[in-house]
Amino acid sequence: MPADSHGAVDLSARASTPAPEESSAPAAGEGLHIPLITTTDEENFQDVMSTSQAVPVIMIMWSPRSLESKPALAMLEEIAREQAGKFQLVEVDIDKAPAIAQAFQIQGVPTVVALVGGRPVPLFQGAAAKEQVLPIITQVLDAAAQMGVTARIAVAAKDTVAPTPPEHEAPLAAEAAGNLDEAIAGWEKVIELNPRDEDAKSHLSRVRLAARSAQADATDPAAHADALFAAGDAAGAFDVLLDLLAASTDAEERDALRLRLLDLFRVAGSSPEVSTARTRLAMLLM
Repeated sequence: MPADSHGAVDLSARASTPAPEESSAPAAGEGLHIPLITTTDEENFQDVMSTSQAVPVIMIMWSPRSLESKPALAMLEEIAREQAGKFQLVEVDIDKAPAIAQAFQIQGVPTVVALVGGRPVPLFQGAAAKEQVLPIITQVLDAAAQMGVTARIAVAAKDTVAPTPPEHEAPLAAEAAGNLDEAIAGWEKVIELNPRDEDAKSHLSRVRLAARSAQADATDPAAHADALFAAGDAAGAFDVLLDLLAASTDAEERDALRLRLLDLFRVAGSSPEVSTARTRLAMLLM
């Protein structure tokens, strides 16, 4: 299993593995009524070890001083919600729980470790993309199944929905009140503070599209692209903007068209039309 390990972890002094008949695993079809995502410290770590006897635990050790920690937390929380109870995500702020970091011989943060049946399995350290982490999680779940750690967490629909980040509340409120310029400024500020916030970028693109549509000039060819997009003809909208970009020699105009296309790409999401248009855009910008 991929890992950046700095030595095995011996937690035998902290927790012992109960005999199978003492396991708290629920009967088939039931679920553990515990948080899907939670935090722990030295005082409550025994509870985490007990949970790992029934359901796999993915534990991330992080620090607010680490720039890589926040995106790693967000990525693992997203995976935990998508997996809907197949494992519990436990977050450990090592600044508040240094003894846990010491027990796991942490050399850097973020560090991610699995606990299965009370046994620690180092997974990875540092930044990692979601596409890289998903296969690792799958391996943990497969190993847990072989060990008989097969319980699930009982989750409600609200548990699988990502909470609204506090910094998103102001621009969302501005948009809801119809203050599109204020919402745009708010999203730009959020992105300035966190350039990796892809949700904020999608919101900004959507609001900019709404603002342009509200002030559309019927004689503007680029505005016609927005109208086509709003009508459901994404491919037609992309072609209009790409044709305009291909015909233009003005650097400022070309950049404005590029940004307009990127807005539409983010709003449209992943699709064959977007993929085709991105390829043509890249060729035009070469």
